[in-house]
Amino acid sequence: MNELSLWRVEWLRLLRTRRLIALLGVFVLFGFAGPLLARYSGELLNHAGGSAQRVKIVFPPPVPADGVVQYASNAFGIGLIVTVVVAAYACSIDAGSALSVFYRTRARRFGDLLVPRFAVSAVAAVGAYLAGLLAAWYETAVLLGNPGTAAMARTALVGSVYLVFAVAVTALAATLARSTLGTVGYALLVLFTLPLLGTVPHVSRWLPTELTRVPDAFLRHTATDEAQRALAVAVVLALGCVAAAILRGARKEVR
Repeated sequence: MNELSLWRVEWLRLLRTRRLIALLGVFVLFGFAGPLLARYSGELLNHAGGSAQRVKIVFPPPVPADGVVQYASNAFGIGLIVTVVVAAYACSIDAGSALSVFYRTRARRFGDLLVPRFAVSAVAAVGAYLAGLLAAWYETAVLLGNPGTAAMARTALVGSVYLVFAVAVTALAATLARSTLGTVGYALLVLFTLPLLGTVPHVSRWLPTELTRVPDAFLRHTATDEAQRALAVAVVLALGCVAAAILRGARKEVR
């Protein structure tokens, strides 16, 4: 099986298993729903209280940043989980012993198997995130006003890099776990516990998870830096995770 066919197989697998549809569906849904929720959440909560409600909750008027921040919050929560699940199914080469032997005997190196799976999963996750971001931008501009091109571009960059990092973590987890479910568990454990290191003074700004928080500052124009340190660390760790996954996968015994 040549390298070109391996890449083609991964694209076809992504399309035929409807994983791409799942990614696009989740991110685009949040892209349209986030600004709507930001715009009408106050009215909905007050209406839910009914006519007998004695105290009326007063919310500050929504601003353009609220719509996109609402999308980003969902994208880095539920959207991240869906991304990890999709990447886990793609990168868990050794989850089934029979298929593992079949794949490994048709590739010269383990990296030839893993890199296309990682890359296609990462491109799909980033593409779905950007599609949802465009939907959120449009909906926000209609309901609340334009949040600004520069702020949206920064939000697109940091979100894309973080999702690539998440897929890289999942690829490494796939070489440690014995099943796809185990891969999902390991990856989510790392991604959701990593922010705990942010409690250490002066460490949070270096963590990749900082990339999930800075969109709020970008969109509200309160950012004091461009998150270069977190971006650099995320890129280095992503490359390190992929390299480690290739090395471990090549040395791993298939049972």
